[in-house]
Amino acid sequence: MPTLSIRFTGGHYHATPWGKAHNEGDVEWPPSPWRLLRALLATGYAKLPEWQNGIIPNPAVSLFEKLASVLPSYKLPKAVGTHTRHYMPIPAKNPTLVLDARAVVDTSHQPLLVHWDVALENSEKDLLNDLAIRLGYLGRAESWTQCELTEDIPITEEWVTPCEKHLFAVHGPGWEQIALIAPISGQAYAAWRKESMERLCEGQKLTPARQKKQNSLYPADITACLQAETGWLQKNGWSQPPGSCKVLYWRPAENAIGVTAPAPVHGKNEKSAPFVLMSISADARSRSPMPLAQRTLPQAELLHKTIASFVGKTGCAQAASELLGLDDRNNPMTGHQHAHIMPIGILKRDGHLDHFLIWAPGGLGNLSQQILRRIRQTYMKGGVGMLAVRFAGAGSAEDFRQIPGIRSFLNSARIWQSITPLVLPRFRKKSGKNTPDGQIIAELASRNIPAPEKIEWLRDESMALRHHIRIRRKGAPPPENFGYAVRLTFHASVDGPLCIGYASHFGLGLFAPVED
Repeated sequence: MPTLSIRFTGGHYHATPWGKAHNEGDVEWPPSPWRLLRALLATGYAKLPEWQNGIIPNPAVSLFEKLASVLPSYKLPKAVGTHTRHYMPIPAKNPTLVLDARAVVDTSHQPLLVHWDVALENSEKDLLNDLAIRLGYLGRAESWTQCELTEDIPITEEWVTPCEKHLFAVHGPGWEQIALIAPISGQAYAAWRKESMERLCEGQKLTPARQKKQNSLYPADITACLQAETGWLQKNGWSQPPGSCKVLYWRPAENAIGVTAPAPVHGKNEKSAPFVLMSISADARSRSPMPLAQRTLPQAELLHKTIASFVGKTGCAQAASELLGLDDRNNPMTGHQHAHIMPIGILKRDGHLDHFLIWAPGGLGNLSQQILRRIRQTYMKGGVGMLAVRFAGAGSAEDFRQIPGIRSFLNSARIWQSITPLVLPRFRKKSGKNTPDGQIIAELASRNIPAPEKIEWLRDESMALRHHIRIRRKGAPPPENFGYAVRLTFHASVDGPLCIGYASHFGLGLFAPVED
């Protein structure tokens, strides 16, 4: 009594039941007896040398007639249904949606077993074993298999068995009937073929032409029926292969193709990093629609608004503190450890912005980075309207010093000069700590940077920055609507980035090193 063990090495089984369209999304489970025998026959033609002349040896004919004479029983592993959908290009027509339905089968622990209750000669058993170990796939070519003959295994209640073995028996809840296509026995086919050929020529003289038509319409035996191709069936008007029939099986509901909740996707657990780089782009090929450097502040505010929206959806207090600077009570935090959004242009020095450099001295954890990865777009008032945003990378200052366009902001230098206007955070006074110099020293001290040796207020450079937007759209306005260009000289080298003053977390007051 042969028992065939089948393992789907790729974990997927693709097969459409007979009479179903592939876009119905149905999967033939278990594989029908007709499909199994056709697959074994095809393996013999493709991989056995003695079959290469196109003639099946007599032991093979005897083997397939015996296997076709009985209906097999199945022991099924667990399977879950899934599918993919894609569009196939068809000439002169719109692309057609195609479903690729399949069963995800875990045969690592329990293989699919197929048992035929029939006695085989030793030569037939050896041939079946040779065919089984060479069977590369079953169903679609993606359904890779590893097969072998196993010892005779007793059939128990959980097996899928033909209904004809349980005539007039009704299974209770937890069972269902399924229809599979199977071959009829060789004797039954020979009798049916003879009767059909006589009916075809009834009352007519059997001429050589009619005899040729009979032989072309009805295959010689059940083995020839198993080899019938789809084109031949359609040409001769067969809606179902000759020598086949639909049979009913009892299948336990627990062995049906199931539906399960999708497995949770665990993103990569990113290490905390102080820097994140995000690129922005427009649909146009030229850079003219890209935001100008004068729009540093509003572009940073728009990205900040998007980040706040994502943080609000997650409700994570850690992401709120790292990205927005809010504590668990939604109050602003002090210390400048949360994210600074610095719009910069690193591809070309043409006055357009193309990246956001996000710097958080306290670090950006895994969830904060995942939030930044989800952002796909931001907006630009008065420009193209929508800009695509992509997460480019995260890392330390040493990592980002390898990028030429960013290196200058992160290097160590004694002399730093503002490239975006410095807006004083408090009203200026003629004396005391709120003088312009005193406000700069206080801003540096809040970032643990020593007081500079020299502060130079640059008149011409300040005039060149006059077109920068200096007032936030939301939030308190600055004490005075004026931006300064300043050069700071320190006693020793200071590490970048260096940004101070009003809206320094939104790109204003950003400095770059100057050669000493």
